Amino acid sequence: MYSNILIPMDPDHADLFERQVEVAVRLLAPEGKISTLYVNQNYIHHALAATSPDRPTEIERAVIDRVMVRFEETIPKEMRGRVFSQRGVVHDQIVRIANRTGVDLIIMMACKRPLARYFLGSNTRKVMTEAKCAVFVQR
Repeated sequence: MYSNILIPMDPDHADLFERQVEVAVRLLAPEGKISTLYVNQNYIHHALAATSPDRPTEIERAVIDRVMVRFEETIPKEMRGRVFSQRGVVHDQIVRIANRTGVDLIIMMACKRPLARYFLGSNTRKVMTEAKCAVFVQR
């Protein structure tokens, strides 16, 4: 059983989050918590990175609000941990938050595209390689 589970959430594929939460609930220790992480990677690979504001933009805030709503709708109140929002490279931020907060399990999808779910996505592969905790990969 795990006491501190992290599920990265991509708002564009929020429908997959429910399946990940089902697994987390089965693996969660009594009194354990499930947290989620949204990583905005829009500012890391182009010219806007140097000029991006420190605070979330209006669009980012709307996405974060969607993540919060999905989190609260899907995870039972007594199991809710935190909702993290970061900017950066997805796999780097997942590992960084997991290490910083003492996560003992990360739950990720193998791939977001239905036909490719039997293959590992690059973020999942890198998290599996770099994480200091267990990583559960769901197909």
